[in-house]
Amino acid sequence: MSLLAAPFEPTTRRQVFAHWSVQIPMSLKAQFVPDAQYWHARDEHRSVSLTSMVITEHGRPASQKRILRQIQLPMEGTPVALPAGLEGWGREVVAEPCAIATRAVTGIIAAKGRVLIVTVTSDDVLWATSVWLSIRHNAVPVSVSDLLSE
Repeated sequence: MSLLAAPFEPTTRRQVFAHWSVQIPMSLKAQFVPDAQYWHARDEHRSVSLTSMVITEHGRPASQKRILRQIQLPMEGTPVALPAGLEGWGREVVAEPCAIATRAVTGIIAAKGRVLIVTVTSDDVLWATSVWLSIRHNAVPVSVSDLLSE
């Protein structure tokens, strides 16, 4: 069931990390693991997983272009569009055997000094893609405390 074809399902924009947010159904139960900078929201049939990392070079935020050059593009899966104004890659793939659904939209989004690893798992690829496309980057300056906490 996609957000486009589904009956109204209340959603909320979750500011998951200082620099990243995503629009998800309010019914998903969320959990944050601070030590791993990992956030996960799910229900019985779908899930959204985000991991945020800070990437530095010589103690400074790495450039977005440098980060993207270093990240290998996956060979498998069908390419999906990127969220507005963001760079990286996204693919529709067969979900891992132990996943709660058969399909997933997964990808990596880069910004100056930051990488977001995303997996949205659902049998409804339209729903998964709509969640993926809702990701936003908040251009908050990278501070020393960010480098220590993320």
